[in-house]
Amino acid sequence: MDSHINVLVYNHIPAYLDRYEKLLRDARPDVNFMICHDKREIASHINRTDVILSGHTFPVELLSRASNLKWIQSISAGVENYVLSGAVPSHATLTKVTGVHGPIIADYVLGYMLAITLKIRAGLDNQKIREWPYYEPGTVRGKTAGVMGLGSVGSVIAFRLHQAGLKVIGFDEQTKHLPFLREVFLPGDLMHFLSLPDFVVMALPLSPRTKAIIGGEELKAMKTGAYLFNISRGPLIHEEALVHALRTGDIAGAVLDVFEKEPLPKDHELWNMENVYITPHISGPSLPEDVVKIFLENLKRFEMKKRLKGVVDFKKGY
Repeated sequence: MDSHINVLVYNHIPAYLDRYEKLLRDARPDVNFMICHDKREIASHINRTDVILSGHTFPVELLSRASNLKWIQSISAGVENYVLSGAVPSHATLTKVTGVHGPIIADYVLGYMLAITLKIRAGLDNQKIREWPYYEPGTVRGKTAGVMGLGSVGSVIAFRLHQAGLKVIGFDEQTKHLPFLREVFLPGDLMHFLSLPDFVVMALPLSPRTKAIIGGEELKAMKTGAYLFNISRGPLIHEEALVHALRTGDIAGAVLDVFEKEPLPKDHELWNMENVYITPHISGPSLPEDVVKIFLENLKRFEMKKRLKGVVDFKKGY
């Protein structure tokens, strides 16, 4: 039976798009999935689209042509490209993926904390030159981690770090009662919060309130031996101020998966800093196998005219 629903599917990674297509067509052969590889293909289908399944690389400027659009399912937890653009039609519902990125990102965060503390980079450097100098590896146990943003991702990161033996504190716009947190700080206590951790992990959504929430003064408030992790969105941190703090020793280093401009320009100063770890926005991949399960459940709700899961509050921005 034909459901008469036109679903536009776009992902900027071709291999992922192929996986989305197979999973979706196998599960719902009755739905018209319009698989788009680029902006030109999106433009040719957008005017008859009922549902969009895509993420932060979707060309939101085309949404003005989506006269039949009823629902956008983002494939990621971050939805600022849709929310901040103001391009989502008022009659369309926006939903986000929750519950799948947290465990993967928590592995990334803990992995880099261990790499830093165990001095993995020193061991690899010694191996390359076949040298045997002694160095003393540390331990994450007993160190303090501060997680900024205690949503579906940040709360999982905080729990995983607690399990690894770190003392974990949190920062959020509202009080959260999570038993594995030593304390939760609110926006008015940001400077005090930043002075406490050995590792600060950015897991906040990007919104007008959180853009550049970490700037020069905030970086100076951190411990000189602290590392700053950003696994959320680049504009949360004032990048020029971060470069200055790293260069002058205001903080010890940074683990950065996201940047103000992506890809990070080849001539950017961050590339040359030995106290910085850079990855290309891969800490929390939206794996098709995980996303499709959530989408298919929401699609059933959509067809039955039930409230969708993961509905975004545009006033909050997430």
